[in-house]
Amino acid sequence: MTKHQSEAERRSQILDAARILFVEQGFLAARVEDIARKAGLSKGAVYFYFSSKKAIFEALAEQEYSRTITFLLQAQAAPIPASQKLFIMARQYLDYFSGLEDPPRFFLLMTEMAIRDEAIRENVQAIHERYIQGLASIISQGCDEGIFRPVDAESLSTLLKALIDGLSGQSAAGLRPDVKRLSSAGMDIILHGLLTSGVPSRD
Repeated sequence: MTKHQSEAERRSQILDAARILFVEQGFLAARVEDIARKAGLSKGAVYFYFSSKKAIFEALAEQEYSRTITFLLQAQAAPIPASQKLFIMARQYLDYFSGLEDPPRFFLLMTEMAIRDEAIRENVQAIHERYIQGLASIISQGCDEGIFRPVDAESLSTLLKALIDGLSGQSAAGLRPDVKRLSSAGMDIILHGLLTSGVPSRD
C-alpha cells in the first residue's frame, strides 16, 4: 500500500505517472488531478511533493538529464586519454539509445515546451550548457595532451551535443542507431575528419 512507501518512492511514482501523461496528452492538457489518479494518490499528496505541474515537469527534465549525463561524468573522471574517453562515451550513448525498451519521447516534449515556456526554456538551456562544458573539458584535455589539434572546444562540443540530441530524437521516433557501424565508421569520421591528407579544409 502506498502509505508504507518512502518519500523517494512516492516522488518516483508521481514522476512516472506524469511522464506518461505529459507524453500522451501534452503538458498543457494534463492536469494535476490526472497525474494523481494515474499515480494512485490524492491531488493533495501530489502537491505535498511538488508545488506545481511545472515543478513536476522540471523534475522530469532533471531526471532525463541525470540518466544521460552519467556517461559524460564517467568519461571525465576516467584516467585515460581524451580520445579514448570520447570513444567509450560514444559507445555508451549508442548502446543506451539502441537498448531502450521505450522511446525517449519526453526528450522531444522538453524541446517543444522550451519553445513555449520561458522558465522551462531556461531550465533546458542550463542542462544543455552543463553538457557543453563537460564535453569541452574532454576536448581541451585532448588538445593539452597533443592528441587533438588546437580547436574551439566549445564549438566542437556543441556539435557533439547536437549528435547526441539527434540520436535521442531518432530513437524517440523509433529509429534505433546501428551501434556497430556508428561506433566504428562514425567515430572514425569524428576523430579523423572527412578530408584526405593534404587537402586544405578551406578555399
